[in-house]
Amino acid sequence: MPLNMRFRFSPAKDGLVKVLGPLETDIMQIVWQEDRSTVKHVHRSLSQNREIAYTTVMTTMSRLAEKGVLNRHREGLAYVYSPAITEDDFVQMVVHQVLDGLMDEYSDTAIDYMVDYLARNNPAELERLHQTIRARTNI
Repeated sequence: MPLNMRFRFSPAKDGLVKVLGPLETDIMQIVWQEDRSTVKHVHRSLSQNREIAYTTVMTTMSRLAEKGVLNRHREGLAYVYSPAITEDDFVQMVVHQVLDGLMDEYSDTAIDYMVDYLARNNPAELERLHQTIRARTNI
């Protein structure tokens, strides 16, 4: 998993748009699903739901490659893009970055909030957290 990727986290947005822009998210969903793709294919897929310039897709895919999320190599005249990281590994990396940042600076507040949040919204996950803590501390 590439460890040098850094993304801006926007908590008010939904899904992967929290860390990728809406277009980046749509592109990554297509490439993750296809496993390898060209700008032409991605543009064609995106054009079914919105009006978008080919060059916009090309530039965005290039930037995703620069960020380390996509790999690209030339096949003939076209670049072929493939995921540099699985969607699950990407989500895990983002969660680690966000929580590392919170724990480094605000661990007391982050932990208290997480426990309160789970108590209110997901008691089963709070119990799972409790079991995980017990297992790791041999209590």
